[in-house]
Amino acid sequence: MFYHELKLVTMRFLSFNLLLYSLFVISCSGGGTTAEAQKKPVSQFSRAGLCDLLIDKSGVYHAVFQESPAIGKPTFIYYASSSDKGASWSKPVTLSNDNHGNGSGYARILQDGQGIIYAIWKRYGNTESEYPVQDELLDGPGGGISGTLFYKTLSGGQWSAPVQLNEFEQTQESWFATVAPTGILYVIWAQDNPATLTYSRQNWKFADYVRGVSLNGTTHSAYTDMTKPIQPAGPGLSFPARQEGKIDMDGYIDKTGVLHLIYDYVDEKSVERIVYVVGGKPVVAYSYPAYAATNSWNHPPRLLVDEKGNDHLIMLPSPATLESEQLWDENMATKSRNILASIQQQGVSISGFQAKQGPNGAMAVTFEAQPHGGNGEGFGAFYENGSWKNIGLTNNASKEKFFYKDFGIVNGYRTVASHLTRYNSKFMSVAYDAAGHKTLLMNLEAYSVGYGISNPDIIFTAIDH
Repeated sequence: MFYHELKLVTMRFLSFNLLLYSLFVISCSGGGTTAEAQKKPVSQFSRAGLCDLLIDKSGVYHAVFQESPAIGKPTFIYYASSSDKGASWSKPVTLSNDNHGNGSGYARILQDGQGIIYAIWKRYGNTESEYPVQDELLDGPGGGISGTLFYKTLSGGQWSAPVQLNEFEQTQESWFATVAPTGILYVIWAQDNPATLTYSRQNWKFADYVRGVSLNGTTHSAYTDMTKPIQPAGPGLSFPARQEGKIDMDGYIDKTGVLHLIYDYVDEKSVERIVYVVGGKPVVAYSYPAYAATNSWNHPPRLLVDEKGNDHLIMLPSPATLESEQLWDENMATKSRNILASIQQQGVSISGFQAKQGPNGAMAVTFEAQPHGGNGEGFGAFYENGSWKNIGLTNNASKEKFFYKDFGIVNGYRTVASHLTRYNSKFMSVAYDAAGHKTLLMNLEAYSVGYGISNPDIIFTAIDH
């Protein structure tokens, strides 16, 4: 199922035909009430980070999210659940505390074909060091900082002991998890080149060792080496001959067992490129301008698939070569581009985006836009049966019109308007239920103007009713 070696080749940048087709605009509705804004968050300490949401086959909602209990404490992974469609949530419990003071990065929660639920995360630091790593500012959903992958399984309301997914600690960089059509859950990651570990030089630019496993409850398959690490340039040298490390990895396995994969790498001229791979054949899908990749690990490109089996590369291109900040959907089969959002106002930026695969080719893209010194709003573009629909997901008192295309507020989370408080949507995760209805978790930050106090909480809201 896995291919054994990826070799980067010099490719010309793909020539995409510019195809701008109209999006359906959902009309504006009430967008919630002040009382709704005051409901209890899913998180508990107002120090939350990235999150993920799953609706299992029985209709129970499962949330995992980063949160630090206090200043100076590690960022742990917490879990909460809801059996009443998000009306109430269980008290969060810690999943990632290793009792050594190490924090953890972005977590995912998934359910395999057997109905087993898995929480997977990357823990920072290692247990042998006397200096714990509580958090990493330069890590994100795309990776960027070395760590160790762990997972737990949920059974009868109880979580298993953590299972480590590697022989060595603190050598894994970018990673993703996917459930194949067979129901098997796979975890694939980029690992630091063994040659660099002689002097503990972990760096994602040398993470050219791609490996994977399949999970079966608290056991997993043998590690599959999907690439061969590049050897040192000569005897006695501790670094590989070339930098072919991979970051921002994402992908899935199709019905025929073929892996579809994307990742970023930086070439010898310091140009970061997005590589698209199907069946072991890599092509360069996009090249960032030199030194203008805009911290892609915080908002990495994502790979989704529509109802026809066409792959869609969702990405933030560098604004350095564009008249406006944009969010793109690149159809890799038709080589066409759909601009999901385009900023029309000076001083407003797309601060991040997220993407989730839905059932039967549905796709969910959420993103955040924020003016300098203003309220950051959350927006969504949702694909189903050949059409994209735009939805505004928050009403944080931003009055400006940011986009060329309209985003009507539909069941949006409404915050309390205040001259002393700014509300910023920071990160969102969409989940689909069995009927295809969408819900989301959102990191919503309240920032007190003049006081510099940031209070990010994880909020739940429904998109469809």
